Amino acid sequence: MKFILHKESNTPFFQQISDQIVQRIQNGLLADSEQLPSLREMAEELHVSMLTVRKAYKWLEKKGYVFIQQGKGVYIRGEKRVSPQIHDPFDWQRSLAVNVVRSQYVINRQKKYYDFSQAVVYPRLLPTQFLADEMQKILDKNRMVLATYGPVQGDAELRIEIAKYLNDHQGLTAAPSQLLITSGVQQGIDLIAQTLLKPGDTVIVESPCYGAAIDVFVNKGINLISIELDEQGIRADLLEDVCQKKKPVLLYVNPSFHNPTGTLMSEQRRREHVELAELYNFFIIEDDSFGDIYFDQLVPPKPIKHFDKDGHVIHLKGFSKTLAPGVRIAAMLADGPVFDWLYAVKAFMDIGSPLITQKAILPFLRTERMKNHMEKLRTALQIRRDTAVEILSCLNGTFSFQVPDGGFNLWCSLPDSIDPHALLNKAKEADVSFLPGSACFATESKQQYLRISYSLLSDHDLKIGLQKLCKVITDF
Repeated sequence: MKFILHKESNTPFFQQISDQIVQRIQNGLLADSEQLPSLREMAEELHVSMLTVRKAYKWLEKKGYVFIQQGKGVYIRGEKRVSPQIHDPFDWQRSLAVNVVRSQYVINRQKKYYDFSQAVVYPRLLPTQFLADEMQKILDKNRMVLATYGPVQGDAELRIEIAKYLNDHQGLTAAPSQLLITSGVQQGIDLIAQTLLKPGDTVIVESPCYGAAIDVFVNKGINLISIELDEQGIRADLLEDVCQKKKPVLLYVNPSFHNPTGTLMSEQRRREHVELAELYNFFIIEDDSFGDIYFDQLVPPKPIKHFDKDGHVIHLKGFSKTLAPGVRIAAMLADGPVFDWLYAVKAFMDIGSPLITQKAILPFLRTERMKNHMEKLRTALQIRRDTAVEILSCLNGTFSFQVPDGGFNLWCSLPDSIDPHALLNKAKEADVSFLPGSACFATESKQQYLRISYSLLSDHDLKIGLQKLCKVITDF
């Protein structure tokens, strides 16, 4: 069990310890009745006083997260307590100092039928049959593709087509030589973190933020600073304040239909972020996973990378969510020496992404199929968004949210009296799941949120599932 203290943070050490334990409880990394390290063990590991650890444990006890047995230890408080005296054959594993700090994916490990926890498209809205046929054609023509490593940089033909796509649909001038193909945006984020970050570096993220990005950064042992959003995106004034006091290496943003809130960053804010990156010499990771999914013909502003002149922005364009999650294709656009650094790390990370999936999407990108598919997908998801808004509106006064102009998600606010994790347990009894907002914060959220993804279910199941969720919330 590994804990990290940020010495330069304004948050007291005992609260940093408490927050990390709460995160692990909520994410399922600490199980019911699991024993926490002793005061002495924790104090020696973190180089703090036992009084600091005692204060953290007392705070957790007061909040109901743990129970303390005098002379025996501190245990996670669960709905069902298992006697700590029972022998656990995996005790030896729990004693190891593993490098997993948190993971949003553990929360809903057991999926439910009415699943609103995943920002994934309903399979029948995706061109799976076309892609399957293309893969079969490739195998019929050349089975040796299965015995061939793909180039580290990615298939040359695919990079040509993605460069054209970025130019035609995103307003980005990109040469194929500037692109690096990754197995999804998530690998791209991890690749950048492995290349540019070392323990103790400062990374700035949005608050709330895409949970899996937080997982990457926190597990690298860096100093993570969260900055809140307004209606135009992450606040530039607060960002500059942090830059003046710290020396950030990275800023991670999800500007177009932000996950989880659905916020669309304004063009002015995008320009301001580039100016700050130039002034304070940090990189911006621009995650564009949802930029193609806009509603009511509201085309997003040009990507942040469009305003970048000196290689401060690393642009990640994802195709997995809109084409096929199983294909796992994304493209990274970077300029300058950082491209060579990223290439080198990619080489020893996986020696190149799978070739057959790269070849399979080529015909889709080369024809009008991609354009037609995206238009139909936008229409279908807008209908689902409208359905979700209409059904959830019955909870007015209990449940509030902003209607997004694109993307897959509704970011919902609950009264302070409702614990999202307790609500999730009740929802699961009705075969319904959602993502608690805690997965999207680097530290414990002061408000109660949940994310509902309206993208995964059929129209019919979406209606039934949301009606079930409304009943659960009303009864709760």
